[in-house]
Amino acid sequence: MRYINLKFLLLWLKYSLSKYSRYRYLFKFIVAIKPKSILEIGVYKGKRSSEMIDLAQSLNKKIQFYGFDLFEKITKKKIKIEFSKNPSSKKEIFKMLSQSFPKSKIKLIGGNTITTLKRFKTKKKIDFIFIDGGHSVKTIKKDWQNVKKLINKKSIVIFDDYYSDDKISRKFGSKRIIDNLEKKYVAKILPSSDIVSIKNKEILNSLVLVKIR
Repeated sequence: MRYINLKFLLLWLKYSLSKYSRYRYLFKFIVAIKPKSILEIGVYKGKRSSEMIDLAQSLNKKIQFYGFDLFEKITKKKIKIEFSKNPSSKKEIFKMLSQSFPKSKIKLIGGNTITTLKRFKTKKKIDFIFIDGGHSVKTIKKDWQNVKKLINKKSIVIFDDYYSDDKISRKFGSKRIIDNLEKKYVAKILPSSDIVSIKNKEILNSLVLVKIR
């Protein structure tokens, strides 16, 4: 009989019944590849960080987690430009994650990812990366450029905010980046989409899986 991960099952049901149903697929692919290292761009309140670590830790004894965000350095101007939300403080999130998962290594990096990701180095490639930071095309493009150096053929990168509206996608979301990927990479728009309201317009929002061919 095939083993069913109960943590995954509960997360799948939870998100299936929520307005964020697309996030189910984050957990599906964590179960699929059993990552020992996770990098998240856009930690916000640390909720999905915690869920990803918890699930991954049920598949491996300990996890290396890297979380990037502006944290308390974010400004009202940046929130407007990036169509972002105000995250919790770095100290608050680190305390929550490190106490919840004492067996795993938690590292949070504060600051603009255009700079912090460019400087970031690690000995081993990252198994699982979730890009959900700044929402401007400029920022997502830079994040992707900096993430490429951190992956290999076994790695999976999940982009959030693939918007269905071409006009909005000129300035926001990952669509322009995904639609213009180099031939070295393969992209798959994941099947579950959620309705979001941007500039008083309701559009579909999907996750996209990207990996090296």
